[in-house]
Amino acid sequence: MKNYDTKSKFRQIMVCSILLLYGLSTFAQEYSAIEDVDILEEQKTVLMRDYPHIFTGVEIKDVRKINSKHSKVFYENGNQQYEAVVNSDRKDMLLVATCRVISEKEMPEVVMDAFKNSKYENWDIIETFEVTTPDSGLFYRIDVSKNNTMNEKEEIKSIFYTHLGQYRKPPY
Repeated sequence: MKNYDTKSKFRQIMVCSILLLYGLSTFAQEYSAIEDVDILEEQKTVLMRDYPHIFTGVEIKDVRKINSKHSKVFYENGNQQYEAVVNSDRKDMLLVATCRVISEKEMPEVVMDAFKNSKYENWDIIETFEVTTPDSGLFYRIDVSKNNTMNEKEEIKSIFYTHLGQYRKPPY
């Protein structure tokens, strides 16, 4: 039994290490297609083990590092697209938020009104989300972009609102 526990812990540490190294790599194109698939399969195994209520029966499309502590898991369940944000800085990949892609028409009117009266009103909406976190209720995310004509670099931001249309601090 003890030997099995040691192997299991070693395997968990290796999977988490691979996930961290993969997420930190800025040169993802250097990996061959087979290696990318292998790493994604290992990450999928960890996520399905730690969060079976979310990831069982879904198709995980990609995992990307978004900052020094968090990674985004892009997945589909049927025709519905989702993003899950996990704390990849931890061994157990703590779930931070689950985001479901929704249309602008599905966004509460009060949220869209708040966005239209914000400093981002002239930015282009890329995508809209319904967001849930383990410790708080439902809120909304609007991803927006603006082309900076000076250096022609696109700036992208995620803006969060409560169901009452109040600005909300980002959870990650």
